[in-house]
Amino acid sequence: MVKSIIDPSEMNSVRVKNSDPDIFDGPIVYTTLRLSIPMLVTQLLSFTYLFVDTYFISMIDKQSTTLVSAVGLVFPIYLFFFNICCGLFQGTSSVVARGVGEKKEEVINKIGDSALFLVIVICVATFVLSLLFGERVINFFAGSQLTAETINYGVEYFYYLLPGLEMFLVTHVFSGILQGEGLAKYIGWGAVLSTTTNIILNPILIFIFNLGVKGSAIATSIAIGLNLLYCTVLFLGRKTTIPFKWNIFNANKKLMKEILWISVPASLGMFLITISTGILNNIVSSVSQAAMNAWVLVSRTDQLFVIPSTAIATTTITMIGQNYGRGNLMRAAKIFRVNVILCIAVCAILAFLYSIFAPELFQLFSSVPEVIDGSVKQVRLLAFTTLCSATVLVISLSFQATGRPLPNLINCFIFMVITCSPLYLSLFGFAIQDMNPIFTCVGAGNLLTFIIAFIWGNSHFKQLESNDKNVQISIKEML
Repeated sequence: MVKSIIDPSEMNSVRVKNSDPDIFDGPIVYTTLRLSIPMLVTQLLSFTYLFVDTYFISMIDKQSTTLVSAVGLVFPIYLFFFNICCGLFQGTSSVVARGVGEKKEEVINKIGDSALFLVIVICVATFVLSLLFGERVINFFAGSQLTAETINYGVEYFYYLLPGLEMFLVTHVFSGILQGEGLAKYIGWGAVLSTTTNIILNPILIFIFNLGVKGSAIATSIAIGLNLLYCTVLFLGRKTTIPFKWNIFNANKKLMKEILWISVPASLGMFLITISTGILNNIVSSVSQAAMNAWVLVSRTDQLFVIPSTAIATTTITMIGQNYGRGNLMRAAKIFRVNVILCIAVCAILAFLYSIFAPELFQLFSSVPEVIDGSVKQVRLLAFTTLCSATVLVISLSFQATGRPLPNLINCFIFMVITCSPLYLSLFGFAIQDMNPIFTCVGAGNLLTFIIAFIWGNSHFKQLESNDKNVQISIKEML
């Protein structure tokens, strides 16, 4: 394991102008909810992104299953980029949060340029790989029942979305720095700007300029570009504790190593989930195009659970990270338990409402009865297991806040193995003729992964509490 660069013996007088005192001694639920509001807005707007894109694309021809299925083919590639984004976000925010809690000068003065140098290298690599292999990957994920027209639409959509995906990587590094400082409000404002732009441009480019599917991709790329511009202006204006010298020679190898220690396992874990998503897409699309259409719609609307869980999880990494950096280990453990329960409670309410109003929701996207019925069935069978999967995110980021990324990677591997069970059936000659085996495996994966993650997380934070108590006892004895 890489040793943390945050050394308590090197405490200094660096001024941390954005530290929130409630993070260290305020009521946990209140502080979490208050600090989660900007990220909640951000996630709502991110959900709106997916909703808007899917809605306007489906409006091109509501009788067609081709258009939405084409976008679904690109979704695993989008997840690949998103996984790297989230890894960078989590790695950067974890290092920043612990550095701010410790008031560590090396972190505060060099983390910005270190993270920027790292993401530039990643952008160049992913752009070249996308140009070389993007079309092949889309063809690989296409099942036997998808038409050539669907595949062509998917390829077109991807290449016009690619510039936006590259800018997405950089904005997540900026957002990770802001989140680590506890400045999620700026992330929220950037999301407002980006989503508003996307909502305005989608119908204009799709229908007025008659660009179809590629119009939606162009609108998304432009919207992400504006968010990146906003973040750049924000750091140029020095609204944060973390400065940018915009100089790659200011990058610090130890800091980049620390970011990668958190972000690589996080990205690999989510990459495993992306692989399982791609495999399941292939199996589902071999059942029927209507089944694929329903599967894609539910994968978008399931983001309903990602909204609160991500807001709570990202706030948790800031709260635990800053307390861990300052040595308040008992406080960090209490934050973990309270926020896991909070996430379960919020997502359970959403799962109940989601199940009730599923028919009305999916009628917005399709007029094909088979698609609507398949979507409703999936929601009502899996919604209450999906909340377990959403809560795992809070547990994973709690681990990462203390500099431990590997438990999340292992849990993601377990999830992939279980959810990809339909593939094993097909390999042994058992044909998947309907969605029931897939629903069973996904539900089991959601439940078992949560159980393992919670037991592991609870054990880790109990150990931290024990260490903190022993230190306090030693201090009292010395006095």
